Amino acid sequence: MKKIACAAVFVAALCACLLLADHVTRRDDSERKYGPFFEEKNDIDVFFMGTSHVLDGVSPMELWRDYGVTSYNMGNSSECLGMTEWVLRLAMQAHKPKVVMIDVYYVDRPLDEAWAYAYRHVFLDAVPLSRMKLDAVRATLPRDQWLEFLMPFSLYHGRWEELLAGTAERNVDSEPYMMGGELRIGRAEVINPYTRTTEMDTSEQPGHEALRRIVQLCRENDIEPVFIAIPVPVTKAEQMRVNGVAPLAQELGVPFLNLFDVEGLVDFEADCYDYLGHMNPDGATKLTAYLGQWLAEHCDLEDRRDDPAYAAWDERLALYEADREARWGEQTRLK
Repeated sequence: MKKIACAAVFVAALCACLLLADHVTRRDDSERKYGPFFEEKNDIDVFFMGTSHVLDGVSPMELWRDYGVTSYNMGNSSECLGMTEWVLRLAMQAHKPKVVMIDVYYVDRPLDEAWAYAYRHVFLDAVPLSRMKLDAVRATLPRDQWLEFLMPFSLYHGRWEELLAGTAERNVDSEPYMMGGELRIGRAEVINPYTRTTEMDTSEQPGHEALRRIVQLCRENDIEPVFIAIPVPVTKAEQMRVNGVAPLAQELGVPFLNLFDVEGLVDFEADCYDYLGHMNPDGATKLTAYLGQWLAEHCDLEDRRDDPAYAAWDERLALYEADREARWGEQTRLK
């Protein structure tokens, strides 16, 4: 009995050490960005999904302030539409939205294309373990990475060197009160010359089939799908592929907000924090205001600002506005 007791104590101590090491070495990006989504007990009515241009271009807190709409920014850097489909499936385990706005920017990217290693973890690490998560990992990742994404501690065996060297950096500049959004501070001119084209590349793209499945999934669950394209200073060929989503949207009967065509919506010389055209807080405010107005005019969404059950959203808003003012207030060019 004494040996059994000693063995039990040893196993318990080993498990405790592993859990502690997991906690110490794990990046907190995923928890900061997606933790509030899985912890929220009230309804979230709108999901914004897609690439880093959604991540930096949509502010759920400003949508709450101006319209009383509960939303979450699910955007993640380098996310193709095949991955967006799985993000939606996993997110729907926690909340069933009324509207899903889907970024089509990476319509040309196949699911099996190499995807930045850390960005995969930003979403998947926060997702509770379930059969759906297992299916998502198996469908989107090579077999030799499955264990890493189901048991994240297996990734961080090399994190001690990074931590001790002081080289650890955030992969996403999001705080829990931003509800998935990001504040990237800065102003940079884009380096690529940009000329708008309305020509279309209507050839079948890798993301088209994923969009069809996403629309089917939404309609099976009484969710309104909406395709969106956020303005980015990209080449004519890239614009043509984005424009080419229009015939597919018409075929599926889905609204397509191609914001490239909204003249004067964003100013690439003032509203970007980097040369790639990701939005700074001014750009995000403009885009969020446009999307909020469209939602108000076309979707039957409840204004929840007077509902006591959503008092925490006002608390998050106060934190968000204080942070935005402290970090960006003097730099803004908004009137």
